[in-house]
Amino acid sequence: MRVLLVTPYLPHARVGHGGGTAVREMVRHLARRHELMVAALVRPGERELVDATAGELGCRIEPLPFLDAGAAGAARLRLAASRAAALIRSLSGPYPYYVEKYHRPDLVRRLLALAADFAPQAIQVEYLQSALLTRELYAWREARRRRGLPAPALLASTHELGSVPRERRAAREGNPLRAAALRHQAAAWRRLQRDATRWVDRSLCVTDDDRARLEADGGRACVTVPLGMDTDAIRPERAPIAPPRCLFVGSFDHGPNRTAAEFLVDSVWPALAQWCPDAELDVVGRGSDAFLARRGTLPPGVRAHGFVDSLTTFYRDCRLFVAPLPEGGGIKIKILEAMAHGIPVVTTPVGAEGIVTPDDRAAVIVPADAQFAAAVRDALADEEGCRERAARARRIMEDRFSWRAIVDRLSDLYEEAAREDRTSPAGGSSHHGG
Repeated sequence: MRVLLVTPYLPHARVGHGGGTAVREMVRHLARRHELMVAALVRPGERELVDATAGELGCRIEPLPFLDAGAAGAARLRLAASRAAALIRSLSGPYPYYVEKYHRPDLVRRLLALAADFAPQAIQVEYLQSALLTRELYAWREARRRRGLPAPALLASTHELGSVPRERRAAREGNPLRAAALRHQAAAWRRLQRDATRWVDRSLCVTDDDRARLEADGGRACVTVPLGMDTDAIRPERAPIAPPRCLFVGSFDHGPNRTAAEFLVDSVWPALAQWCPDAELDVVGRGSDAFLARRGTLPPGVRAHGFVDSLTTFYRDCRLFVAPLPEGGGIKIKILEAMAHGIPVVTTPVGAEGIVTPDDRAAVIVPADAQFAAAVRDALADEEGCRERAARARRIMEDRFSWRAIVDRLSDLYEEAAREDRTSPAGGSSHHGG
C-alpha cells in the first residue's frame, strides 16, 4: 500500500526528543511493509540530513521547508511576519497559537502537491499541532471524491492531548492569573482535539486514557495505538556498577522534563545522600547540561551530559531509571525505552500512564513528593525486587509495545478505513462534520 506520513519533525538520528525518536522507528518499520513517503518539516540547517535519513530508514523523504528560531537574515523577517499572522489567527479564532504557526500557505501548497503526485492510499499525520494541515488534506480528499477520483484513507496520531498537560499544570499553579491562562489554553486545545476527529477516518490516541478523554469531549472514531519500541533490536544488557548509579533522560526543551530534573536535583538527591552518600545521578538529553549549569553548583554525584548519540552505556551501567514527572500527557518514550532495556523504573502515575499500572508490578509508581526519594532508596536496596519488576516490564514491552505489532495494527486500520470508504453509499465517510 502507498502511505504518506506527514510529520512536523524530520526523523533524523539526532532528533533529540521522545516523540521524534518514536516516529523515526515507526517510519523504519512502516517502510518494511509499505511504499512509504514521508513529508517532513525541515528547519534551517536540516536540509543536508534529508538524503542520509531517507537511506537509513528505507523510504522517500520530501522536505517541507519550515522557518524557526534558527532562521537568519531576510528569513527572520519572514518568520516574524508568519508568527505574527499565526498569533492574530489564534487570538481571533478558536485554536491555539502553537497549532496556527504550523498552518502556513506555502506548507499547505507543497503538501497538497506531494499528495496529488504520490497518490497515496492512506495518509497518516503525526501530532495534534499538525491538525490544521490535516484539515487541508481532508478538504483536498473530499474534493477528489466529489470529482470521482481515488481518495486516500486519512488518519491522525495525536501523540499527546494538548489540553491534558495544561490542565494538570493549572491544577498545580499557585498564581490564580497563570492558572486561569492555562485553563484558557486548555479549552482551546480541547476544541481543536474534538474538531480534529471530524477531519479523519481514525484518530489515533497513544493511551486508553487519552482515547476516553477525547471521546468524552465529543471526539469521533478514536482508537488506541501506542507508540512503541524495537524490542527485536533492543536487548537487555545490564552490568550496574558501584557506586549505585541512577539515570534520567529527556529533552530539556520540554517543560515537564525540566520540572522533573529540578525536583531530582533539589529534593530527591539531597534526601538520598543522607542514606547513600556515594549514589550518582546521570542526567542526559538535549539541553540538560546547559539547564543544570545555570543552576550553579550541583549536589555531589550529579552529572549532566547533554545530548548523546547513544544511551547504551548509560543503560548498561545504571541501577535505576528515575523519572519523577509531575505533569505532561501522552505516553512517555523514556519509560518505554528504559523498560525495553530491562532497567528497573521508579516513576510517577503521570510517567507510567498508558504503559503499566501498579497491578502489573513492573515499576515502582509513586507521586513526585517526599515519597519519591524514599522509593528510590528502597529500590536501590532491593536488587531482587528490581530484577523481577524489570523482567515483567520487558515482557510487557514485547507483548504490547513492539513496533512489529503496532505496524500490524496500523496496516489493518489503513485497510479498514479504505474498505469503509469503498462500501459507503456516497463513497465517503459517514461520520464527518464540516
